[in-house]
Amino acid sequence: MIILKKTTENFPQINPFDFSVSYVEIDANAPENVYDDHIHDECEIYINLSGDVSFSVEGTIYPIVPGGVIITRPSEYHHCIYHSNKFHKHFWILFNPSGNDKLFNIFFNRKLGRNNLLILPPDETEELFSVCRNLNHPDNDDAEKYYLFFKLIHLLNKASAVNVEKQYKKNTVTTAINYINSNLSQRLEIKEIAKICNVSINTLERQFKHSLNITPARYIKNKRLANAARLLSDGSNVTEAAHLSGFCDTSSFIEFFKKHYHITPLKYKYLHID
Repeated sequence: MIILKKTTENFPQINPFDFSVSYVEIDANAPENVYDDHIHDECEIYINLSGDVSFSVEGTIYPIVPGGVIITRPSEYHHCIYHSNKFHKHFWILFNPSGNDKLFNIFFNRKLGRNNLLILPPDETEELFSVCRNLNHPDNDDAEKYYLFFKLIHLLNKASAVNVEKQYKKNTVTTAINYINSNLSQRLEIKEIAKICNVSINTLERQFKHSLNITPARYIKNKRLANAARLLSDGSNVTEAAHLSGFCDTSSFIEFFKKHYHITPLKYKYLHID
């Protein structure tokens, strides 16, 4: 026997992990919608099929068309923005990386709020839709589940990331968000932010509502809470997380946090810290 070519591979151990696949048909007024920016403990894959929507991730606003894919990793601040009540169809996939981060570079090997929007060529987009439909089949055995899930990841690894920074460079909302994100631990006043953007307070609030479906004040509060949650997950104590996120009073911060996450900051830390 003559061996012309031999390849030997050592498969790395994969830690067990959970994932869910949902096909969703929904409109802007459905009570299941989450209108505010939020974070997950899992990685998320959103695949658009139809709808008049865009996506905000860490303040970056991504225009969405059918076939567009949004990826986020744990604690990456995001939400879907509805621009009309047009029916919104999409696949929604959540999975917990569970120590398998090295297998998911497109999620972890990038800055927060960057390269979240992925686009595939038309033929591979159709293949992506087919994989998602098959993943949503309840009778798949374990081998097929693994095959389909990692085929999905393989397709996303081949996708092109869309850079929207230039498109929104002079956008008032993006200017405001960049200022807020850079000064989160400082005192932030809406009138000062409007001045920096060279617009009136009414114009700033109107443009936030149009672009993000949220007021500037609500954005600041939610962003601070999400930042505090991320700091707690990274090991900061409650007081540090509060002050570094712009909350002057720790007691008020704890109340805000409990109302938003339905758990105290200390319990959140113990549940999420590595």
